[in-house]
Amino acid sequence: MKSDVVVPDRYSFIDVGEKDQENPLPWDKIEAVDYAFWDSYFDYDKTIKNSQERMSNNEQLKLIEENAKWVKTRMDENIHALNYTEYKQKLKLNEEEAKRFDKISDYQTSLTFESLPYEKSLFETDSILREKRERWHESLSQDVYLEEALNVLEDLKMSYAIKKVATTAKD
Repeated sequence: MKSDVVVPDRYSFIDVGEKDQENPLPWDKIEAVDYAFWDSYFDYDKTIKNSQERMSNNEQLKLIEENAKWVKTRMDENIHALNYTEYKQKLKLNEEEAKRFDKISDYQTSLTFESLPYEKSLFETDSILREKRERWHESLSQDVYLEEALNVLEDLKMSYAIKKVATTAKD
């Protein structure tokens, strides 16, 4: 199964999944649980279109995709100079090219995070937990994937609200 919203990542062009291994586990199926159909509506097509548009204009995601292509190209290189000077020069060139992608780790969203009250009370006696949460919140605020996931959820929420109003209006 493939995701409806596909966000490029650093491994987009590299075969790293289990399906890419020589001996993947055989496919199996988990029995379905009982469920009731939901009779409301999400505008998935509009949500996917909005996401694709946001991603095509997002410089961070463009840089991540460029990095993934660059990594794939480097991995596919299988001819190397035996002359030490040429080899060293190629390594230096690769290092210089790689610096273009340093900005990936500098990305900052407008998202902010804070711990729940029960956790905040634990901080008074557990400074390690407080430090871990602060680092986690900082990393979340730099996460372009989390940012897009929240945008997609907001789009879905809005499409549900519009349909809900339309289906409950009286003639």
